[in-house]
Amino acid sequence: MNSLIKADFFFFTTTIAIVIFTIVIIVVAVYVIRILRDIKNLSEKVKKEGGEIIDDVNLARTNIKKEGSSIWIIIKRFLGVKKSKK
Repeated sequence: MNSLIKADFFFFTTTIAIVIFTIVIIVVAVYVIRILRDIKNLSEKVKKEGGEIIDDVNLARTNIKKEGSSIWIIIKRFLGVKKSKK
């Protein structure tokens, strides 16, 4: 009879431990899923912004190629560069 009570106590304790362990695993999984979703959203934003930066740089390069001499005039005026007399 004594061994039967010990066995029942063991199974009861084991069941409670498994239930608590399962709850902890579920909570951790929920947090991991939230973190992964945030990382996914962040990477999508970085990808989008990176594409826009590339487009802006290409537009700036095109404008510099078209109007390169006028940009140099503006830079020279701000820097105070004068032509040397020879």
